[in-house]
Amino acid sequence: MAEQYVTAFAVDAALLLRLPGSGGTGLPGVPRSAALTELLSGRLRADADSRYTALLPALAGALGTPLGEAVLAGRHWDELTGVFRTLGLPALAELWSRRWPWPDGATDDRPWPCPTLTPHATLPAVLADLAALDPESLPEHPTAHLEDDDLEDAAWFLTEHLPTWASHAHAHSLDLLLLRDGAR
Repeated sequence: MAEQYVTAFAVDAALLLRLPGSGGTGLPGVPRSAALTELLSGRLRADADSRYTALLPALAGALGTPLGEAVLAGRHWDELTGVFRTLGLPALAELWSRRWPWPDGATDDRPWPCPTLTPHATLPAVLADLAALDPESLPEHPTAHLEDDDLEDAAWFLTEHLPTWASHAHAHSLDLLLLRDGAR
């Protein structure tokens, strides 16, 4: 059984983007590693974007506010973007599909974990889409390739977790960083 793990952070994205090449040799709460040393020294390996993306949970946890996590059973979670578009929820579709290229200039189009960033300025539109979402419409949606139980998990996630996380980030004038992880 495949699973998707979603972890949320309220962060200052500009701060995270300034980390590469900052010259620091350590960060509070973040264990030292070769990848972190490369990142902070600015000697990034062009072929290793996911190596640095793997640092995001520790960096976002130390420099931002952890908001929580959810485990979603099943596969095809990336296909929710099309479902959101079809349901007329453009901000939610954008949140789910916007891969955040981190570090700045990263070229890996399938980084893992998959980071998505919603800037503070767009969180009101996301919250409006979440308020307009009819969770009952997901399990019956014809374009969804998720199993019925998985779509019920999606409805649970979109009504119980994501609104709370987005509201918290917005209330604190921060950006919402979601990291989706699981078997590739």
